[in-house]
Amino acid sequence: MLSNKILISLFLTVLIIVVGGCKKSYEPPPHNLFENEQLVLKTAKDLIGENISFTTAGYFESDTLKSIVAGAEVSEKNEWGIKFYLISWVEGEFKIKYQTGLLNGSFVQCLVNKIKFSDYDNELIYYNSKSYFLGNANGDVYSHVIDLKKLKVYSAHLSIISEGRVSLDLSQNIDDPMIKNFFTSYFRRDYPNLRIVERAL
Repeated sequence: MLSNKILISLFLTVLIIVVGGCKKSYEPPPHNLFENEQLVLKTAKDLIGENISFTTAGYFESDTLKSIVAGAEVSEKNEWGIKFYLISWVEGEFKIKYQTGLLNGSFVQCLVNKIKFSDYDNELIYYNSKSYFLGNANGDVYSHVIDLKKLKVYSAHLSIISEGRVSLDLSQNIDDPMIKNFFTSYFRRDYPNLRIVERAL
């Protein structure tokens, strides 16, 4: 019969092997991945699929942690619009941490990039459909600011109803005067008589 010391030694050895085998690697992401646009795009495509129209890396969750944001055009059955995805390095691998709902817009002829407000420690995503939607009967511009730290989307919809009548609908969830002012001042440059309306978008 084995002595207690041998049994304890065997038990500890097995325990170390089991724990070591179960333990995930928490290594940082590959060196300089966030600075390489091709690797950022490949990472997004590996997780989301080939239909990626926009990618960027930045400090979206805090001023010390880098992550990836990807945008994809959705055009299937009754769904048409755009979505944004937050891709974070979690437990040694990239994972989709958050995705927006379906948003009004298209990546055709749009403006989309990261922006930084002075009162925020994280970067945000700004999207503007620009003149792509002005070809419809009324004329519309869709705009979004996405805060991936708060996981919130703030939206604005510019409607050109007729000559001299322009309305800007702001989403009701805009609780920061800085974001509200960002939308209104941007559109007031071209439309000084802009009428502001707050509603669910």
